[in-house]
Amino acid sequence: MKKEKTHGDKMAIRNISLLSAFKKKLKSVKKPEKKPKSIPKDRSKMIAVGVWSMIGALVFFAFLAVLLSINNRSALNDLARQQEQNSKQKEEVSIVAGERFLSGFIEQYINVKNERAAAEQRQNTLMKYLVADDEIDQETWFDTSGAQGDRVLNDYVLYNVKKGDGDSLFQYKVNYANVVKIKKKEHKVDKSALLNIPVKHKGDEFAVNGTPYLSEIYDLKGDIENTKEDREEYDGEQTAAIKEFLNTFFRKYAEESKDDMSYVMKTPETLNGHLVFGDVENFSIYKNDDGFEISSVVIFREKETSIPVKERFTLFVTKNSGQYYVKQLKHN
Repeated sequence: MKKEKTHGDKMAIRNISLLSAFKKKLKSVKKPEKKPKSIPKDRSKMIAVGVWSMIGALVFFAFLAVLLSINNRSALNDLARQQEQNSKQKEEVSIVAGERFLSGFIEQYINVKNERAAAEQRQNTLMKYLVADDEIDQETWFDTSGAQGDRVLNDYVLYNVKKGDGDSLFQYKVNYANVVKIKKKEHKVDKSALLNIPVKHKGDEFAVNGTPYLSEIYDLKGDIENTKEDREEYDGEQTAAIKEFLNTFFRKYAEESKDDMSYVMKTPETLNGHLVFGDVENFSIYKNDDGFEISSVVIFREKETSIPVKERFTLFVTKNSGQYYVKQLKHN
């Protein structure tokens, strides 16, 4: 006899069916495929290249800046040297122009004639050389009232110029005579002195800027030593050959033309027969990097009278293919 299913059994069977159906549903659902993870690209090489490129660019521009700085500095130095040279040239021209300007002044100033008309004319002439200055009574500067004789200029020569900024002191050695009459007989006393004239200048324009004055003549010779390096003289196997070369060279220097001297000199020069070669004396030889430095006294003579003319030379000599060649010649 079949046993009837209870309500509980029915519920259990139903739950099993639902569970089975759910499992089948899960199996039917497809799992999404896992995509492989993308590996990031290695950018370290690119970064390194970029960094080194920037460093290289900075180094290049720094080097370029240094070159530009050196070029600019060189250009500025050249400009400064040119300005200095132009200034010196102008200064030399100004001394010549100043001397020309003062030539008439010196004659008028030193020459004094003990006559009223001549004294007034002298004073008026000298006033024209002065700077314009309303605060100073310049008319009394050249007054010769009370003179009891004449002053006569014999000669004068420019002795020195002490330069300042826009002002200079021109110093002339003047030889003059004071002339007086004693019992109708002229007596002359010769004198020499420095005439100091303060001058104001602007370019090539000049004016006397103060009263001239006389002073004692001072000596221009000073105790000045020629400082030389303490070098060891060369005394090697080429000494005799160098002495022979010097004699040959200076004989050619005295007699031959510049074209002929071009074979033994970088910058040819010559006496071209004005003097005759005599001898080389007191020569010293020093070894340098590319040859020799030779200092010597050379004796030349006048053709007609044999009067000796001595000159000191310094030669910078190299040796090429067994022959001596003068790179530079200095007159000392």
